[in-house]
Amino acid sequence: MLVDFSERLKRLRREKGYSQAALAQKVSDMGQNLSEAALAKYESSRTYPNLQVAASLADYFGVSIDYLACGEKASVISVDGLTDEQVDLVTELARSLQQQNKNHRVTPKSTPTPEQQELVFKVIEQFLK
Repeated sequence: MLVDFSERLKRLRREKGYSQAALAQKVSDMGQNLSEAALAKYESSRTYPNLQVAASLADYFGVSIDYLACGEKASVISVDGLTDEQVDLVTELARSLQQQNKNHRVTPKSTPTPEQQELVFKVIEQFLK
């Protein structure tokens, strides 16, 4: 059975241990006006949020809008507070690891490639600055 938007939203809220009122307040505190009544309608499939509200909900839960809407699981990593150089390093490291996972079976004894080792050292240097 496919889980729809309302069920995903309800599950995410319950995983956080929030009531509808508490989640509505948290999202409102982020600058997006959301009432408990509106959230109840979203969770019961009586209506759906506009794009701005959906984006705020996705941001709050650390998921993509695609995941909320369609169930497409994509991890979201916040880069708030990182410099452009740090964002580039993290992005490059993630791509390298994704490529390795795609091309090879990764085991606990897998060794990073020389390129990955260099990227890790650069990331460590950024943290030591």
